[in-house]
Amino acid sequence: MASANNTRISLTNTAAEPNRRARKRPQPSVLNGVSNSYEDRNTDFLCPICFDVIEEAHMTPCGHTFCYKCITTGLEYNNRCPKCNFVIEKKENVYPNFLLNELITKYKQKLADKKLKSQGQNEVASELQDLMLQEADNLDLTDVYSMLEILSQKKQQLEADCKAAKIHLLKEFLQQVRKHKQEQMDQLTVELNFIDEDLKSVQDSESSSGASFQGYSTVPLQQDGSGDTMQDGFNGSKHGTKHQWLQNTLSSRRKRVHLHFDDLEQCYLTARSRNLDRSSSEGFEEFTESLSKFTRYSSMRPLATLNYASDLLNGTSIVSSIEFDKDNEFFAIAGVTKKIKVFEYATVIQDIVDIHYPVNEMVCNSKISCISWSSYHKGMLASSDYEGTVTIWDAFTGQRIKVFQEHEKRCWSVDFNKVDTKLIASGSDDAKVKLWSVTQDHSITSLEAKANVCCVKFNPESRFHLALGSADHCVHYYDLRNTKQPLGVFKGHKKAVSYVKFLNTSELVSASTDSQLKMWNINNPSCLRSFKGHLNEKNFVGLATDGDYVACGSENNALYIYYKGLSKQVLTFKFDVVRNILEKDKKEEDTNEFVSAVCWRMGSSVIVAANSQGTIKVLEMV
Repeated sequence: MASANNTRISLTNTAAEPNRRARKRPQPSVLNGVSNSYEDRNTDFLCPICFDVIEEAHMTPCGHTFCYKCITTGLEYNNRCPKCNFVIEKKENVYPNFLLNELITKYKQKLADKKLKSQGQNEVASELQDLMLQEADNLDLTDVYSMLEILSQKKQQLEADCKAAKIHLLKEFLQQVRKHKQEQMDQLTVELNFIDEDLKSVQDSESSSGASFQGYSTVPLQQDGSGDTMQDGFNGSKHGTKHQWLQNTLSSRRKRVHLHFDDLEQCYLTARSRNLDRSSSEGFEEFTESLSKFTRYSSMRPLATLNYASDLLNGTSIVSSIEFDKDNEFFAIAGVTKKIKVFEYATVIQDIVDIHYPVNEMVCNSKISCISWSSYHKGMLASSDYEGTVTIWDAFTGQRIKVFQEHEKRCWSVDFNKVDTKLIASGSDDAKVKLWSVTQDHSITSLEAKANVCCVKFNPESRFHLALGSADHCVHYYDLRNTKQPLGVFKGHKKAVSYVKFLNTSELVSASTDSQLKMWNINNPSCLRSFKGHLNEKNFVGLATDGDYVACGSENNALYIYYKGLSKQVLTFKFDVVRNILEKDKKEEDTNEFVSAVCWRMGSSVIVAANSQGTIKVLEMV
């Protein structure tokens, strides 16, 4: 009972004094009184067992170092390393760490010298104080004045030294600031010089163009009712239309320039600075082309809509690959429904109603990961699937020409060589790239990678050069005549590389699940440019390029278009979420749909893109 009352009293007291807090136990100090990690810069010399400076450093087979006494005592109770739990069978399996012992000896000597110096300074001050106390009664006024004069002189000297040190430090700081600002001013002067040069060049070009087109004034003609109405009407209509078009296109392009001004400015300065030692017009022309192409298109116009899945209730209709044939007349669509559907582009565009039927349909045994058309044979199409099978089809008869089944795991990618049109490459989760010929029943050779191969792509102008993207976060570039070592390894991505596409014979772009695209030159291991804006953390979202523009999907169910000369997106197109009966109440932000495949119709501004619901959009940049 007494115990219960005591408990109640204790709780009452606690409730009555809410502001009282328990005093924290002070942290133990280590290393001669250094109690925080900011001051302690030698924690490598601490024993993980006793938390003191290591005595007689000995190392375990796993590489960790302890005091000899600490580790031998610890192994008597447990035969595992205190740091990593590595099993140490015998106490004799610990070895002296001579190098660390030497470093610790030097460190201890340094600490001792520092302590001795501190003690010496304190002893001098203490002796002076003791002397003054002992002789205080024997000092007369003259002695006191003499001592005060000495101390005053010492004070003045210390103050002067302190002021000199302060002035010297301030001088050094201001010199560094001036140097930094001078460098900035020099850089600005250089930039202003080539800006003035380029501006003069543009003004000269504008003057010459104006002189050439004097007969085509953009000023609307006045309607004065005179006898020249027929001629004025004819010219007025022509010039007025031209004037209106010029104003509209300039207004639209100005908006895009202002929207991306910082990125454009950086692109211009980089291009011009890089070419200062070469022709003055080279960098300027490069940026002129970038600016023109960056501002050329303002939106994306849907031309047609198709559906990959025939069953509207089917929730797994992801389109994994879209490809045009060599003449851009037909395009094939493949995905997880195990079907390859071939459509005629002209028919799809001309149909008034968005109900489109394929000219042919092929059914595979497994989910399809990738397809590739032959650049020579009109109807020859290759596919790879989740079972590791590579199949060669006649796309117009639906017949299998060849079936290759040598991959041991899922095959992610397949690609026809554009120079040697019989050659095919495939990449798989078995960390192998296999080369095939349409005239042979087995693989020609196999290239061993160190990690899962997510994508393969031939150089468009070479029969021997191949790029592959891997789960090791790198792009590897090989000469197939010597596969022992890659010609180049391009590092920079933070996650697996899911796609690789060539912009031209020397430049390629890679996509990764780190939400970045990166552009590379095959002769330079450094990244030329990173493209950011889309979201891609876990899915294959597609990648395509026409040589200047790069299209990719995003996990926010949108298509993103980049221009190779700038890091930010030029255009985006958002897919609508198609709901079935079971998901009619689901909010748009709750959906996990993503754009899963992208393809460019070469020689045009048309892109075909599809999302994870099986919706395919034929889009045109305008």
